[in-house]
Amino acid sequence: MQVDLNATIGDTIRVEALQHDEAVLPYVSSITIPAGLHAGTPRVILAAIRRGLAAGVRLGAGVGYRDFLGGGDRYVDVAFEDLYAELIYQIGAVDSLAFTEQGRLSYVRPSGALARMAGRRKDHAEAILRAIASYDPELPLVVHHLSPLLGMARDAGLEVIVEYSASSLERMRASVGRIAADGHPEQSVSLHLDPVTAPVVVRTLRELGHTFGAPLTARRGM
Repeated sequence: MQVDLNATIGDTIRVEALQHDEAVLPYVSSITIPAGLHAGTPRVILAAIRRGLAAGVRLGAGVGYRDFLGGGDRYVDVAFEDLYAELIYQIGAVDSLAFTEQGRLSYVRPSGALARMAGRRKDHAEAILRAIASYDPELPLVVHHLSPLLGMARDAGLEVIVEYSASSLERMRASVGRIAADGHPEQSVSLHLDPVTAPVVVRTLRELGHTFGAPLTARRGM
């Protein structure tokens, strides 16, 4: 089985803190970069992009609610039009900064409370789908395998990368089993790693005979 290995880097307001995130780069094929409204700053985003491109990994935008103090983990009761505009703003911010470094986004990944609430607030789920379709309908959406957003994204005709957790050995083993049980070899699959446990998880995956790579071809400019 070939899967994408992903981790989030740049979940900070200090560029210096990225040195801790960099340790995960040898173990992943893509990185999700917080897009600035729940975590990250323009300087941090740009620094994370540069590190990702230097490491040869794909870039993704981690979008969320406007919740900088809560790191995107708090639900925000925001109207559809406001959320729609904020999502396009976030996607465009990361993509524009990547473009200045001769890179482009490869996917969008809802983060924190936004990802969780997409299954409860249909208008918030629709804002996610509409924002991606308006910005670039060929831009893939990363969705957790248990999220109701998965079916909605497929019905909307968007490219989907199905995400499973691999933040620990136990979760990795459970996810690999679930991927096999789901029985969709044609779908793009991503395992989301924790930077702390990534080395042992990746070593175990290799011992089990799995190979890694980005799940979809890069967009223009990469």
